[in-house]
Amino acid sequence: MEALSKQEAELLRLLQKNARFEINDLTERLHMSRTSVYDRIKKLESEGYIRDYVALVDPKKVGLNFTVMVSVSLISQRLDYVEEFSAHVAALDEVVEAYVTGGIFDYLLKVVVKDPDTFNAFITTKLSVIPNISKIQSSFVMNYIKQSTVLHF
Repeated sequence: MEALSKQEAELLRLLQKNARFEINDLTERLHMSRTSVYDRIKKLESEGYIRDYVALVDPKKVGLNFTVMVSVSLISQRLDYVEEFSAHVAALDEVVEAYVTGGIFDYLLKVVVKDPDTFNAFITTKLSVIPNISKIQSSFVMNYIKQSTVLHF
């Protein structure tokens, strides 16, 4: 992939803040024609800079009031264990983010559910039954300080 032009980088910054853009606003801010703006967006999409467009839903408005950060260690980092665990976790709807980490734990999962009882059911019937787990540790989110999807580059 080529390096981004200044206009393309600025276009990405603007779209990160609001993908429901007004084309006239973008043409003014970027000093580009409508066609050029649309062409650049298509280019950024085709080159993978823009992966998707989504609506960010407030979890509490849809009854998901309990967020938990779950750290998981496997009994071994054997490739087949890692691949199997990753596939299981990717299929769990309650897990909204999952990371392979270095350090004390092998994975960090962000789990969003209705309440503590639902979380308990998730742990006992879905997560802990995945083979080759050696340790699960949970940290309950008490309050959000910052949540952002905007990358600064």
